[in-house]
Amino acid sequence: MVSAPPKPNDPTGDRHGPNIPPTRGYSQRGGRPGVNADFMAVCDAVQAARNGNGETMTDIACRFSVSRGWLHKWVYPALQKAD
Repeated sequence: MVSAPPKPNDPTGDRHGPNIPPTRGYSQRGGRPGVNADFMAVCDAVQAARNGNGETMTDIACRFSVSRGWLHKWVYPALQKAD
């Protein structure tokens, strides 16, 4: 049985040397990098939008560089627990 050749460390495939560390955009244990947003500030902004300040969820997501899906997954449940 023949094993598959080793995968390159870089998309270009030119980093095979022993002294060149692999470059990864994501952590080795899986998943995406963490979000650099102040969670409480995002929660406050979403709460203010729910109370009718005229800002949309898309505006909040753009302001804090998060996705609308992230708001629905993390912020909404936290606000429901607080109510």
